[in-house]
Amino acid sequence: MTKFPSNILELLADADQAGVNMASPKAVVTHLLAHGEKENILFFYKPNSVEFDFDKYNEAVELMKKQKN
Repeated sequence: MTKFPSNILELLADADQAGVNMASPKAVVTHLLAHGEKENILFFYKPNSVEFDFDKYNEAVELMKKQKN
């Protein structure tokens, strides 16, 4: 299990509360970019790569939803 910084989980929770489709990483990234969160988006990319880490993203969304309940 990946350790997620609390600010990443907060950003995901904010996006979820804003009505962003959390099943769509593209929608979440677009939302975060609109709020100037360019640096935090990089957390979801594989190290030394331009490839988005969908597994890490899905794990973070799952954890955020568990913490929310």
